[in-house]
Amino acid sequence: MPTTAPTKTKTIPTVTPDSYEWHTCADGQYRVVQTRFGLYKSVDKLNNDLITGLTEEAIHNCTPLHLLAQQPDYDKRYDTVIGKATVTPDL
Repeated sequence: MPTTAPTKTKTIPTVTPDSYEWHTCADGQYRVVQTRFGLYKSVDKLNNDLITGLTEEAIHNCTPLHLLAQQPDYDKRYDTVIGKATVTPDL
């Protein structure tokens, strides 16, 4: 009586979409990650670090402005310095 060899099955890896919570603003998408030192940072879709802050709320407040400043058609309206930009000691 012939015996049948066990059939080999291949395990096919499944592709799953990323499970990050993406936040959308007018100039792009970002996600917030907590670092190992307890800080928070924002990361864009290309996995570039954007800004780092003490709280998650601070990241949500500042990242849209940072993404706006990275756009090619940015008009530099937030790049001006009001007052003195240098500190000189009084002797």
